[in-house]
Amino acid sequence: MLTRVAQAQQRWGGASQVIDNWLAARSQLIVEYCQLVGQKQPKSAQKLPQIEQIQHFCHHLVDYVSTGHFGVFDQIIEDCQDYRRVHGYIHQLAPTTETIVDFYDQYVEISDLSELNEFIDTLGVIGESLENRFTVEDKLLAELYQHVVDEKAQANP
Repeated sequence: MLTRVAQAQQRWGGASQVIDNWLAARSQLIVEYCQLVGQKQPKSAQKLPQIEQIQHFCHHLVDYVSTGHFGVFDQIIEDCQDYRRVHGYIHQLAPTTETIVDFYDQYVEISDLSELNEFIDTLGVIGESLENRFTVEDKLLAELYQHVVDEKAQANP
């Protein structure tokens, strides 16, 4: 996942501060996810994820999704003339958004380490949702990039 983020940053970075910040947030989200997954098989109870770490991840996860929906996607829709294609991609994100919001609602207020087993089991589902989401988001960014290229070609025949 981190390799794809680096490729996205390399390809689309610098085009927009909003997109740059969003891709940086994606990278940080992946790091946090991997840290939690790395603690799935703790050697001792001291290596279990801390409640604060889980809550922080939940907040970061929802912040990332919100920034996408209410910042980046709005910009892409505004910039791209072929709204139907872009709208199709955004529609594909709905299932991952629902999974992420459900995860957030379930674990943001985790207060008891007894809930950790279920949390750890659910991390795999979130990982798959994030992977699917990043694939669609990259397609949206490609649409925006292609739109910018097309506009420049039309302006400079």
